[in-house]
Amino acid sequence: MAISGPSAEPAGVGAPGSERRERLTGFGLALAASIGLGLAVAVARIAFEGGTDGQSVAAVRAWFVVAVVGAWCLASGRSLAVGRRTWLHCLGLGALLAYMFFGNIGAVKYIPVGVAALLFFVYPPLVAVFTAILDRRWPGWLRMTAFVVAFGGLAVMLGAGWSELNPVGLAIGLGAGIACGVQVTWISRVMKGRDPLVVMFHMAVVAAVLLAAAVALTTGLTAPVTALGWIGAAGVVLLQGCSIPLYFASIPRIGAETSAIINNLQPVTSIVAAYALFGEAMTLSQVAGGAMVIGGILLLQVAARRG
Repeated sequence: MAISGPSAEPAGVGAPGSERRERLTGFGLALAASIGLGLAVAVARIAFEGGTDGQSVAAVRAWFVVAVVGAWCLASGRSLAVGRRTWLHCLGLGALLAYMFFGNIGAVKYIPVGVAALLFFVYPPLVAVFTAILDRRWPGWLRMTAFVVAFGGLAVMLGAGWSELNPVGLAIGLGAGIACGVQVTWISRVMKGRDPLVVMFHMAVVAAVLLAAAVALTTGLTAPVTALGWIGAAGVVLLQGCSIPLYFASIPRIGAETSAIINNLQPVTSIVAAYALFGEAMTLSQVAGGAMVIGGILLLQVAARRG
């Protein structure tokens, strides 16, 4: 995910039966969000084959997120007002979000969906690395093992078939993962105690404006030229735009850590969808490397739970 709010575990909501229903609802919301985000990456290929491009889809998606998150904030009685200092942070965070909106789907125009999805998920280990550097502390053996496994998996995934992968797609996909790592670290440092939905709204506004300007200055808004292209573009916008609120809604019910663990299904969903839709199968080395990346992320989350 592109943003993480305060790491709050779910609070009790009354009777045990009610609490159990809340947790089940939270699991369902997190699962739906992860599947939706994973499907969107695969569906993006349909949009691109239909004639549109990554920056156009990303710009429309950004404005859709602004509308959805803004409406949710207003409907839930949240004030959208923020202080000047917070807004300046949102300006920088929104610029990162703009690139993530583009890079997370733009890479699949050049490289396999599964590789693009796993490249983006380099961000959890990067967050752990950035945190250790900023805190000037030894991350611990469990985290170090997770780093080695995750980044080793990335090397295995890309190493064998490097010459067959488009370097433009690799740069776009990896850049999106790095941007997400920087963003999540930044948010965790300066946005504690602030409503993550309100922060997300302002970030999305900045991202939408920047993407709209980028589209206007480059290719212009490129619409799909086929019916399937329109379906694919609409699918990306709806899947990603609706999945973000679902993910946020899961956090108060099951906690940020549990939601993050379930979110690891996102790249798996992308890989399965790419195979089902396009017959796109990963090589054995890419499967092994991808498994190492996800394994390293899970190990990091175990380390986080242990403190």
